[in-house]
Amino acid sequence: MSPPFRSSGPSPLPLLRPQLVASDLDGTMLALNDPRAQPSVVTGVAALRAAGVRFVVSTGRMFRSAKAAVAAFGLTEGTIVCYQGAFVADLATGERLLARPVRPELAADVVRTVRSLHRHVNAYFDDELHVEKLDRWAEIYMRRGGVDATVDADLEAVVLASPPDKLLVLTEPDDAVALQHVFRERWAGRLAVSVSQPGYLEVTAPDATKRDALEFLSRQWAVETPRTVACGDGLNDLDMLEWAAFAVAMAEADARLREAADLVLPQAEIGALFEQLALLPERPV
Repeated sequence: MSPPFRSSGPSPLPLLRPQLVASDLDGTMLALNDPRAQPSVVTGVAALRAAGVRFVVSTGRMFRSAKAAVAAFGLTEGTIVCYQGAFVADLATGERLLARPVRPELAADVVRTVRSLHRHVNAYFDDELHVEKLDRWAEIYMRRGGVDATVDADLEAVVLASPPDKLLVLTEPDDAVALQHVFRERWAGRLAVSVSQPGYLEVTAPDATKRDALEFLSRQWAVETPRTVACGDGLNDLDMLEWAAFAVAMAEADARLREAADLVLPQAEIGALFEQLALLPERPV
């Protein structure tokens, strides 16, 4: 029996099988309250790949954290988008296919600003997590991501010497939303700033977004834009949903994301959607 897909358009699904399906990880393929790979999503991913569809996980996670997570879905080779779009890599080898780090002087300014606001910031380079202190925010993040952190007494100096792929401010959910407006105004046009999960404020280079990464891959693979699908639940997914020909938002997502989607469905139904997309005709009939 088909799941109750809810669409804002005249048809609940595209007419043709997509050539590229991009999906966020946390909150989309993985439930935020239960980070285990559900069998229906594993089956759906396998169906898409068997049908010849390029399936790309697009996440804000570190490469090594994301690699471990997607292996549970049977994804051990192919391409993955990490660090919000700043890092595109080969899953099997870790080879960077695209790298767009934050400019060092801007990264240092962010660290300096966050320090003055008495908030916590993560910095990432060479697929390593760096923090200025092991506070409760660092402990929570390390536990969730299954990673360790290097403590740098002067993180500002470190990011000046080694431009990070991404900076992540960890704080309370409402505070992250408030800081997003402050950061966007301060670094308008120079940095991309967005809230991903509650309390996660992502800071990357302006051309290091999920949309930019997917545009890069589409050019590399000669994917037709009308044959693209993107799925997400966070406001950091908004740009890739606006880019895709068919946008899918989780019912649990922010209203702005749902409004931008062609289809809204509960996170628990994403695996069934993948299976249905795999069954669509490859050519007009």
